[in-house]
Amino acid sequence: MWKAPPLSSLQSTLADPNKPIGMRMRATYFLRQAYDNYMRNLEPDGNGNEDRGGGDIDVSKIAIDVLSTSLADSRHGALLRHEFAYVMGQLRDERSIPALERTLLDDSDDTMVRHECAEALGAIGSADSIPALEKCGEKDSSIEVGETCRLALDFIRWKMQGGVEGEENAPIACACMLSPYSSVDPAPPHPKHEALSTDEIGAIIRDEKAPLFERFRAMFSLRNRGGADSVRELGCVLVNDESSALLRHEVAYVLGQMQHADAVEYLETSLKRKNEHKMVR
Repeated sequence: MWKAPPLSSLQSTLADPNKPIGMRMRATYFLRQAYDNYMRNLEPDGNGNEDRGGGDIDVSKIAIDVLSTSLADSRHGALLRHEFAYVMGQLRDERSIPALERTLLDDSDDTMVRHECAEALGAIGSADSIPALEKCGEKDSSIEVGETCRLALDFIRWKMQGGVEGEENAPIACACMLSPYSSVDPAPPHPKHEALSTDEIGAIIRDEKAPLFERFRAMFSLRNRGGADSVRELGCVLVNDESSALLRHEVAYVLGQMQHADAVEYLETSLKRKNEHKMVR
């Protein structure tokens, strides 16, 4: 019967940057699974505290510590460190914040890694991260990092306001809000998009004068709607947009999530462009 690798094996794999990147990538996601399994199995005791079932090992702390240490180790390379930050954001554990902020605030670090740290802080959604995000959002040397920080700030503030600003008459859970994906996204789809055509939602993404947060919301509304027409709208943004590498990076991610055959053409076109931003390719 198949079993996940033991925790000690995952720790040793990520402690060695010379291990094959595929092995380290798999270890990262096995570590996420170990964290999730551990947190699901926690039960409150009679005093309202979490019962660890008599075990002394806090798997969640080990996972956060391993990911934080790995994120700080540049020998892992930008691609894998980007994945470490992504997973830390998906865990939504505030213990990840110090490591994510340290990397974000280091403007000598790789743009793609710093972008993902900012996005992860947005996913965690703590008000404690607002100062760091504001600092990089106001005057960062990287356009993409600055955009990501401002997007994360918009998302945190949207959640702090209850997530319903301007949405009073929207249904509590319309089709576009019910995501078939398990990811924690950097912006929520807008309930009002339910009443719009696919072309109309696509027009929001293409509107370079619209706030990036609103363009992202349209992107996730299209992802959740699914189908060939949504893929076409997203694919056209990927290959035609010239306003934001960050937006194109996220569109490529969303097209991968959708796993629709029609997305391949657009993704290949973008990949083949040698002058495209490395975050997008």
